[in-house]
Amino acid sequence: MAQCLFCRAQGNFRTREHIVPESLGNRTDILEGVICSKCQNYFGKEIEKAALEKTPIAIWRTYLGIQTKKKNLPSVNLDPPVGGAIPALHPASETGIGFSAHEDGSTSIDVYDAITNQRIFRRDKDEYEYRMVATPWHLSIIGRFLGKMGLEYVALTDLNYALSVQFDDVRSFVRYGSRKSLWPIYWGKQGKIEDLKGPIIWSGLEGRQEIECYSYALARIVKGEVIFAFLIGIELMVVCLTERSPIPDIENCFEGTTLSCIYYPDGSW
Repeated sequence: MAQCLFCRAQGNFRTREHIVPESLGNRTDILEGVICSKCQNYFGKEIEKAALEKTPIAIWRTYLGIQTKKKNLPSVNLDPPVGGAIPALHPASETGIGFSAHEDGSTSIDVYDAITNQRIFRRDKDEYEYRMVATPWHLSIIGRFLGKMGLEYVALTDLNYALSVQFDDVRSFVRYGSRKSLWPIYWGKQGKIEDLKGPIIWSGLEGRQEIECYSYALARIVKGEVIFAFLIGIELMVVCLTERSPIPDIENCFEGTTLSCIYYPDGSW
């Protein structure tokens, strides 16, 4: 009898869990028989779908043209949900915005709101700007998404260690969330946008272009905390899997990248 990594239910599970979703390009990092079907279905519908369609991860996924598991190019509408228990809309954020990837490698901005259209596409501007302010809802989804992947990578390395009490706080937050508390996320930029897509390699009349879909790191820092880092596009997102409070000095753990803690304290929304 196995024990579910997240809810600790007992059973003979037959699930195959892609640690990083297939819609971000993962075909190899898979956990088998470790997560119950109830948890797997919940994560797919409630966490991964929101992260891949309504957060900055959705923008990068579209810009990079990462195909879905059904081999379709991504198209997203970034408007957050309305009326939930956690605030999802900030007054400074744009609404009525989406992005679509196309076969020629381009990405289009899809504007569904007339006022937003006028502000973004002003005739006196040479560049366009889209504003997404991370609300408690965004940070909850991203924190749970990163925590899920991080704990699953721990399990891929050492399942008994991943089931230890050291990870119980992040395990509970990932599976059940919280209406009052968030998990701190450390955020920074790494590299340049120009470097994301490699040169076109021509073979006869056809060309191909390689892109890096994502990269990750799982590490134990000097003080003993286990951290998980996930890079997509040029945005680096880091969570600590063993400590819920903001960690001093974590901002300088990655050479060449300064991290900032993005966080809403308990009771601030």
